[in-house]
Amino acid sequence: MTHSIDSIVDRQFRRWEMESSILRKQGAYRESKLLTHPVITVSRQHGSIGSDIAAMLAERFHYTLLNRDIIDRMCESTDYSRRLLETLDDHAQSQLTTWVQSMLAGRFVDEGDYVRALLKTVYSIARLGGVVVVGRGSNFIVGLEHGFHVRVVAPRERRIEHLVRRTGVTAREALHEIDTTDRHRAEFVRRVFGRSMDDPLGYDVVVNAADGAAESIAGWLAGASLEKFAHMRPLEARLT
Repeated sequence: MTHSIDSIVDRQFRRWEMESSILRKQGAYRESKLLTHPVITVSRQHGSIGSDIAAMLAERFHYTLLNRDIIDRMCESTDYSRRLLETLDDHAQSQLTTWVQSMLAGRFVDEGDYVRALLKTVYSIARLGGVVVVGRGSNFIVGLEHGFHVRVVAPRERRIEHLVRRTGVTAREALHEIDTTDRHRAEFVRRVFGRSMDDPLGYDVVVNAADGAAESIAGWLAGASLEKFAHMRPLEARLT
């Protein structure tokens, strides 16, 4: 599993490094890179096919899908942290420390090492773009002014059916898994960000996937995200 995650991350780093090198040579890094491939974040209720929708969005945009395990691997690796900083331009690097400190002082509850690493990692990813980030409260880090942020929900009975069909567990086991996972995710967001994961104001779109039509939902979301991207300010303008 770790080898597979490292392969995904290394491939994305090579892509970021190549794009950044090209833009630096063009002298257009700070303006162009920020709007070339805006980040997409997907939050989801467990069993709501949100992960499927995220994967379809990544495929449509030719983005890399970064789930919780990948984000956590990037947070814990000093090598990946170094590469993220080196891939950012000098101006973004100088802003990073100040931005993290202001976020911890003004908005976030938990100031532990993991949270600091998470803030730095997701901030850098948002600057570099070209990814779909699933979970970890990434929408609250990036903010509505930058990127496109989706919350996928579904009725509990539909989520139970989906887990039973996909994993082969019993309905009772599926219900326990749903309740436990949703509770842990909600507690994480509340502890780290002081926010409710179900607050619709934290997202551009909250979509009900009750009918299970992942392809149709992903197509609609892709169109909505492109509409927002066309009018979005650079992340730098928000953070300066």
